[in-house]
Parts: sequence; structure tokens; C-alpha cells
Amino acid sequence: MPSRFSIARAGSAPRHLASPAADTRSWSVLDCSCGIGTQALGLASRGYKVLGTDVSERALDRARLEAIHRGLDIAFMACDLRELETLQGTYDVVISCDNALPHLLTDDDVAQALRAMYSKLLPGGLAVITVRDYDKELVERPVTAAPRVNPGPPRKVVVRLHDWDAPDGPMYTVHFLILTEGSTGWSISHYSARYRAIGREAMTLAAAKAGFTNIRWHQAEDIGFYQPAMTALRHGE
Repeated sequence: MPSRFSIARAGSAPRHLASPAADTRSWSVLDCSCGIGTQALGLASRGYKVLGTDVSERALDRARLEAIHRGLDIAFMACDLRELETLQGTYDVVISCDNALPHLLTDDDVAQALRAMYSKLLPGGLAVITVRDYDKELVERPVTAAPRVNPGPPRKVVVRLHDWDAPDGPMYTVHFLILTEGSTGWSISHYSARYRAIGREAMTLAAAKAGFTNIRWHQAEDIGFYQPAMTALRHGE
């Protein structure tokens, strides 16, 4: 379950990233890689009208249950973030958070996703994309991250391991080892995912080619989020 802290933090993002003069309260938001709904829930709790989309039906089912549990009116539907043009309507904000875009493993796929995000914005609309700090990680090549502990119940420990394909390449696999405490002891489960590290220069260039303007990067600590964010605008028409 997304924590209250993570949801509240996610819901504050547009307020931090918009122009100080902008009235964000009536904004419509498309969360095009919503997963289990952390950002969508946070935004809806602050009064935004939100549509959440994702390729994972399992994640969407979890997001719907979380929304019902919190009494939030959010629509969720299945859609690949490269195929957002199939959705009806346009939005004030389109977001893709939690390092979702680097799941796309080719330049063409990233370009297609950015064009799709651009297509769903109203003139002058804002795109927000958060990713890991790959400018740093492509240099340091981390092989692990600090374990995360959920005090539960049940208690859980999440260990994250990174396997880089090559010393100078962008491709890597993340392994998640999840230790869960039960009545008879601890069990362990394993999940993995593939990523392609995308530096800021490459992401900025791809966004510009998709049509975005006013492309800016924001440090995580400056926006109260746990990842750096890229913001970009669809030009007014």
C-alpha cells in the first residue's frame, strides 16, 4: 500500500513545478504510468481531476482498490504510454513518475512516448517526468541501494541489486529481493526489471524533438521529491 507520506509528497509536485502565479486547483492530470496509483492518489486528494493509465492490469486493479479505500474519485484504464493518442481528451498536465520512462529500452520507444505525452497536453500544458539521477549513476554504476524496511505488520525488507550489462553501457537489470516476516519465519520473493539509463542531455534532446519547449531540470531536494524531475511545456496555439 502506498504510504500516506508518499501520497502526500506526490500530490505536491504540480504546485512546486508550476509557475508561482499558476492556479493549479482546477487542473486536469493524466498520470500515464500510474502503477499502483501513488501519484494519482496524491493528486486526487488535493482536488485535481485525474486519469491514471498503465500497461499493467494488476497494478491498475490495486490502484482502483486504493482509490476506493480512500474515497477518491479517480478513473483508471489500461494504455501503453507510447499509445496515449488512443485516449480521448487533452489535459493541463501529463506526468510520468517513478522512473517509468527508462523501462523503454530504445531511442525510438522513448521518442514515441514523448510524442504521445505531447499529444495529450492542452496548449501551454505541462509535462512532468521523474527519473533516477542517471548522470550520476552512469558514472558511479551502483550495484545496490540501501535496504528499505517496512515496519508492518508484516515486517518487510526490500533489497535492491543492479546488474549492469557492460562497464560503459546504459542497460541494466534491477533485482528486488523482498523478505517478508510470517508466523513461521521469513520468506523471500524475487522480482526483476530491465532499464536503460537515460542521461539528462539525451532526455532533453528527445523532448525537444517531440515538440516540447521550456525544458528544465529540477533537483529532487528543490521540489520535495525523491527523484530529479524534468518539466516541459507544449507551446501555446
